Amino acid sequence: MFAWFLTNGYGPDQVVTDCGIDVGGGRVPDLTVWAKDQPPRPARSSYAGIVGLLLAIEVVSRGSEVVDRVIKKIEYAKAGIPHYWIVERDGVTTVHRHRLDGGAGEYMLEPEGAQPMAWLLSTTPAI
Repeated sequence: MFAWFLTNGYGPDQVVTDCGIDVGGGRVPDLTVWAKDQPPRPARSSYAGIVGLLLAIEVVSRGSEVVDRVIKKIEYAKAGIPHYWIVERDGVTTVHRHRLDGGAGEYMLEPEGAQPMAWLLSTTPAI
């Protein structure tokens, strides 16, 4: 996914792996995507603030299922991160793309629903 964003026009300062973010407490998504000219910057802690953060991506692994699918989803929505993607390590590597519904303050699954990673990588990032 990192290379996919880079080959589709996102700069290396916009696509960051293992960047800690301050969402009330510290979290470290597997991949983050930031707005152009708004790379991660330190917040009130050693974690980056969320100004300019467009997308947080978590790859679900054994032992992190509840944290990634439920807890982080709630925390990221409360922090106002516009997009949250959950990548499942199943047979097709399914990607669940969520968009923040500002009025409800929670994530809604994108209209396309969950898609295989191979399908996603054949498209252009839509964030």
